[in-house]
Amino acid sequence: MEYEMKYKSEDVLELVKNLAPLVDEIDQNFINGGVIYGAGFVGTWACEHLQNLGVKVDGFLDRDTRKTGSKIHNVLVKYPEQAEIEKVSAMLIAARHVVKQVADEMSNYDFPVMSFDGYFVVKNYARLASVRDNFFQDEKSIETFNALLIAMLTGSVDSCLQVMEKDMYFGLPEFSGNFDEIFVDAGAFVGDSVERFIWENLGTFRHLYAFEPGYKQFAAMTKRMERLSQEWAIDESKVSLVKAGLSSEQGRMNCTFVNDDPLRHGLAEAPDEATEIDERISSAVWTLDAYLAGKPITFLKADVEGMEMPLLRGAEETIKKYKPKMALCVYHYPSDLYEIAEYVRQLVPEYQFRLRQHAPLFGDFVLYCYV
Repeated sequence: MEYEMKYKSEDVLELVKNLAPLVDEIDQNFINGGVIYGAGFVGTWACEHLQNLGVKVDGFLDRDTRKTGSKIHNVLVKYPEQAEIEKVSAMLIAARHVVKQVADEMSNYDFPVMSFDGYFVVKNYARLASVRDNFFQDEKSIETFNALLIAMLTGSVDSCLQVMEKDMYFGLPEFSGNFDEIFVDAGAFVGDSVERFIWENLGTFRHLYAFEPGYKQFAAMTKRMERLSQEWAIDESKVSLVKAGLSSEQGRMNCTFVNDDPLRHGLAEAPDEATEIDERISSAVWTLDAYLAGKPITFLKADVEGMEMPLLRGAEETIKKYKPKMALCVYHYPSDLYEIAEYVRQLVPEYQFRLRQHAPLFGDFVLYCYV
């Protein structure tokens, strides 16, 4: 039976063409400065991205009063009260969860507004389309890529719902049921993906490395691994739990959002004087190449809160030498959809790629790489 593709490349191109005049208007208005709505993870990246392009960012607007008065990349965060909104000349919405809501609220004002994701897709469509058309051979990956671009262009997650699949990291045949795996879990969180790996491989593997920099997350993972070792009679010498992050350089970094829910965490630059006594709020950081010191791996899973590219740069020699299968999260930054695939292809030209969406929202999409 022929695969019926719901989201086609020509649909994406039509959306891009329709939004191009709005992007041009925003560019014109940003000459005198514009604002970013949402001073969170994506908004912070958007500000730096725009500044690197020479675009003037006048300010952030954000409803979180804890951020009001702070600065991000030397740009002031303000509360979105009417007096501030009336000063806006152009707005890019970086708060992904409220794109439509904010756009509707701003429709009464006389300035152009769109999502930063949509703006980014229009500005970088040629590069995104090149990766989609040249890196993926299966129709499901192409449809998923298009569904994600449509979500970015429209601010709606409807297309994500339609292409979603379960079994994140282990759903493809090449990524499950190999009982001799040397598995690296980068961003192991509380050990949930470690447990799923063990179940997928019936407790049989050569070695498991789990890296997690968060203090309470690592503690939870350690407790979980104690249970799993008993339940599956796992030889403890086959498991290495490492309280550390993975990046392109070794050192220490600060843990972010330490007082928030465990799901919300990450790493940021730490001062040079950070020491072991900061263990609850900071973490060691390794390069994977340095940690492994030449030892092989067969499977790398990475969900490292936007540090996927630094992780890959720090694992370059391991990837080129051993060509492990890889499940890489590509949803943190808009550029991840092309940048990560391009870098992996540069390291190992023979890698094949698949793209899958694993959540009923704009997130949890994974690039699968294997030879």
